[in-house]
Amino acid sequence: MENSNYLSFNEKDIKNIITASQNNKLVFFIGAGFSKLSETESLKIPSWEELINELKEDLNISNESDYLKIAQLYFLKFGVHDYENKVKSSIKDLTPSKFHKNLFDLKPHYIITTNWDNLIENTAQEKRLAYDLIRSDADLANSQLDKKIIKMHGDFQQHNFVFKEDDYLQYGQNFPLIEGYIKGIFSTCTIVFLGYSYNDYNLKQIVSWITRISKATPKKYLLQGEFDLAQNRYLENHGISLLTPFTQDLSYERLYESFFEDLNTVIKPEKLIVKLVNSVKNLVETESNEKHKDNLNEYLNNKVVKYFNDKFSPLSQYQILLPELVRNKLTNCALSYDGLDVILNILDNDQNNYLTYDFNKDIREINLHYIEYVLNTDDHHSQNFLSILNKAFITKIQINGKFEEVKNKSNEIQEYFWKKMYFQYSPNDIEILFSNKKYDSLLKYFSEKVTHYLKQKNFIMTTIYMANYDYIYNSLKSKAIIEFHDEYQIAKEIIENTIPFDYKNKVHDFPEIVQQDLQKLLQFIDLTEIYKAYYKFLTESQENKKRAQNRKNGGISWSNDEYTLRDKLYPYVYFISGNDLLIENNSETQQFFESIILESFEHYLIEDKFSINQTDLFIIIKYCQEKKIKAFAKKLIDENKFVNICHLKPKDIVQLKQYLLKALNNICKSLGYREKNNIQETFINKCFSNILIVLGFVSWEPQEFEQIIDTIIPVYEQRTLSTDIYENLTYFLSVNWNLYETSHPNILKFIDIIFIKIINNVWNRFDNLILDENTLRNIFAISMNTGYKYNNSELLKYALDIIKKDKYYSEKYFTDKLLLDIKQIGTEEVKELIDKFVNENILNLTCETPYDYILKLVLIYFGYPIPKDFIKNLKHFIDKNITDKLSKADLLYFRFESRLPELLKRIIENKDLDSKIRKQFKSILKQFEEKTKSSLKFTDS
Repeated sequence: MENSNYLSFNEKDIKNIITASQNNKLVFFIGAGFSKLSETESLKIPSWEELINELKEDLNISNESDYLKIAQLYFLKFGVHDYENKVKSSIKDLTPSKFHKNLFDLKPHYIITTNWDNLIENTAQEKRLAYDLIRSDADLANSQLDKKIIKMHGDFQQHNFVFKEDDYLQYGQNFPLIEGYIKGIFSTCTIVFLGYSYNDYNLKQIVSWITRISKATPKKYLLQGEFDLAQNRYLENHGISLLTPFTQDLSYERLYESFFEDLNTVIKPEKLIVKLVNSVKNLVETESNEKHKDNLNEYLNNKVVKYFNDKFSPLSQYQILLPELVRNKLTNCALSYDGLDVILNILDNDQNNYLTYDFNKDIREINLHYIEYVLNTDDHHSQNFLSILNKAFITKIQINGKFEEVKNKSNEIQEYFWKKMYFQYSPNDIEILFSNKKYDSLLKYFSEKVTHYLKQKNFIMTTIYMANYDYIYNSLKSKAIIEFHDEYQIAKEIIENTIPFDYKNKVHDFPEIVQQDLQKLLQFIDLTEIYKAYYKFLTESQENKKRAQNRKNGGISWSNDEYTLRDKLYPYVYFISGNDLLIENNSETQQFFESIILESFEHYLIEDKFSINQTDLFIIIKYCQEKKIKAFAKKLIDENKFVNICHLKPKDIVQLKQYLLKALNNICKSLGYREKNNIQETFINKCFSNILIVLGFVSWEPQEFEQIIDTIIPVYEQRTLSTDIYENLTYFLSVNWNLYETSHPNILKFIDIIFIKIINNVWNRFDNLILDENTLRNIFAISMNTGYKYNNSELLKYALDIIKKDKYYSEKYFTDKLLLDIKQIGTEEVKELIDKFVNENILNLTCETPYDYILKLVLIYFGYPIPKDFIKNLKHFIDKNITDKLSKADLLYFRFESRLPELLKRIIENKDLDSKIRKQFKSILKQFEEKTKSSLKFTDS
């Protein structure tokens, strides 16, 4: 089978050489015959035999056959000067041949030569390649570059060229470093001898060195035009394999052309597989024996499958894949999107099929051959391919006009990914450690992952975790130089005891076979791919919105993939999240996800359409800013548009509700993982706020609503870190009420939480702000509309006792900001408790500040009796203080100028009050308005 003429040499040997090149273990050993490939019609160089014959003629000897001795005799007879000139005359001013350039195309680690000419180093200079030139032990001792050209027999510039007998006998003394170095190379590298004959003395010397080293070393090859069995056995005995073409009558130049052509073919797998397939197909067509045909077809299948296995091998190292990575590996195929279905289109050579930028007729046929094979076979090869498709979330394959479903086989990686999608974290997960600023633990975790994946030779995930490690390191490094940064001390301590991986340079040490894939990964890590996708998707979105607007205005405009923008975005979310890439935390990445998802919603909204799925919800909850979500949500709320345009299927609604309930439960659980000493909000807090906003747009059943309240209650029982969670709670309650008039009596439990915090003395400034800004107003409003009654009188009683006894709490403040609202929705017992508290502690207090008067007016509005002399005192206060005694700051702080007339008007409008009293308050309002106008005139003047 190997003899099917698609290569000139044995494929296995050529692949060994390519593998050595990819692993930076390839060495070319160059003899005199290689320089002869640079000869021209007018410039010829003598062979060793021809040069020796010239020396013999000058020495006038004919019966001596020992080449080294003849050179030694010439040196002894004619002296150093004539000897050197004679040998130098054999070197011509030749130009490097194409074969010299071919050498460097294979990126050899070393090129070792016994030649004295400069053809090799001149080629390296011409190609601008960084190789150290070694011509002596001193050069080797001072060498700094990893790659080297070693002229082991010296050269004329150094006056140390090796030619005569003494040079060979004393080589170990004259070149001890070079000799030891080359022997070390023999032990670790694959060697290819070019330009040597079977009887070359230099080759014999090298063979003697090889014989002395261990046999457990990489292969060594000698290129020859013809196979000689005896020579082959001799060389094999000394650890060298013959590399000869299948065709034995090639010219010397054609031999090298064939050798480098095979290398060039094998190094490009597509080129090799095309040659192989075409060659085997020709054999099948001419074969009459059916059994032989079957054998040929089986051989072909194995080769094609091996080709694709090798191509997909680096991709298998990822946990989650982008569909584009699969498409790029296959080539000559396309991706299409249909909702959550990602379809891999295997293109044939039908003229009606669309072209691709990488169109190749042969590759398309091979793709078809492979896909048909794996779809109809259930072996480990098809399972490997299936795994790749699953990782890329490719759900269908279109082939020959038909759709084939891709079987989804769940595994640990997918389960790990779906846990992330549902926000199902544990205390030691990356997201939680990052939120809690457990940098030591993160660095340790990433370091262990690097070690683990290196052992598995998984260079993709190794690179990801090295990059994550460096991400944390660089973040801490920036904090360690700012002394007033709140993490300065911990950052400084960690930096002093930590060394980064320097992953960008480290990846160059990984095998050549994965370098292309690693470079693609690096473009994600440095955000290049994110910027490219952002620009591409944003441009596409703008075009989509123009089309939609055009249609809305009565025009005609359409595109087949107009509604696939989100489908193209999802794989980026899966890829970054599923592979633990810390760039997920970069503002650029989050803005990319946020902008594109909201742009897509805006596009739909132009024509009063709305569509949403689980992945959309994940993106909104995890990556979007609260204010951006609310800004878009406002467009849905206006004129009740959301209910009118959102027409999801019942089964989709059930799935989305289940997802939200599970996600909410997991987010609330994760909030409990926050370190007690961490008072800053984390990304989990952001997720909690965002999911509350989303919950408002779902029509919940009473038991579901109850489940939501019971799930989030423990979050509110914790220390309040901001007003956001209360604002978004009331947002959820109000939106849901306005859209569906849905709620549940358990919303009153949030009042319990306030009292419990007062009782437990964990009340803080954020809790004050919540009351100051009337954040809970929607709870009271909904309760009044639904008739929910607050009935926890025992808790209320306990809290009122604390408020009376503890000087930290203001009786007046809680009456104004909380108790009067509770009274409106309280049971009779609750109302009585509040009335008793107000009557005993608030109602008869002397008015000393603007706020005291405001509070008394509030009490009157809520039906409490007017304290004695209150109206007279209020008139006096306004008359004496409104312009002279009150500073601007006081007025602003107590909002006196706005609250006083507002309350007076409400009291005046209250027809339950005696008309005389209302008339008195009306005169006070008039007095205040006149004083205010007077004050304004005075200020203006």
